[in-house]
Amino acid sequence: MLTDADCRVSRQWLAAYAPLMQDSTVQFISGPVLLTGQGLLARLQGLELAALVAVGAAGIRAGAPTMCNGANLAYRRQAFDAVGGFAGNEHVPSGDDEFLLHKIAATFPGGVRFLQHPDATVRTDAQPTLLALLHQRVRWASKWQHYRTAAPRRLAVLVLGANLSLALLPVVAAVWPVLWPWVAAAWLLKLGADLYFLTPVLAFFGRRRWLALVPLLQLVYPVYALATGLMGLRGGYRWKGRSV
Repeated sequence: MLTDADCRVSRQWLAAYAPLMQDSTVQFISGPVLLTGQGLLARLQGLELAALVAVGAAGIRAGAPTMCNGANLAYRRQAFDAVGGFAGNEHVPSGDDEFLLHKIAATFPGGVRFLQHPDATVRTDAQPTLLALLHQRVRWASKWQHYRTAAPRRLAVLVLGANLSLALLPVVAAVWPVLWPWVAAAWLLKLGADLYFLTPVLAFFGRRRWLALVPLLQLVYPVYALATGLMGLRGGYRWKGRSV
């Protein structure tokens, strides 16, 4: 089992993992991560990460694992050795958790699980400033071009395409005002889908009040996602006090 030095776990964290670990077919377990902190920026980060955790869980349950979080996961040593561990992505400074997830999922079909249990939740602090947040998210985004399996690549392209469309729709409507009702309908449809998806997710984390922030996050997210995605392609960020 793995977590990070700046994370907090419950007293029942190990016990929550025990039932799945007793299943010999399970090779890799991904767990939930919750961001904590005060202020609007921290809550928006928490909302974003809750959505990412849920998307990762959905991919695992659909049999097409895409993402996990190294702050809360477990895997069998035999599976790690069988896929060569972290070999093949040593040159990438981020993403070793997800690269390992993809290799184990490919080698052991059906051997990956998501642990949806409150006691399994790991908590860690949100980034304190916008600049620190951007550096972290650029680091996360820089790994997607190194994915070797289809599911995470498709997800990355889907997210990029969706956010590019949302960002461009108002520009198109400004040129052709007759399209504004369709633009508004598209944004409302996206908002409704997000609320529907996130309601049970935030209930699980005990953060239903964050639903009120979904409209704000939808307004800023297209520009933010596009910027971090493009900067991730270029590379260049600060991590743990050093430039990468």
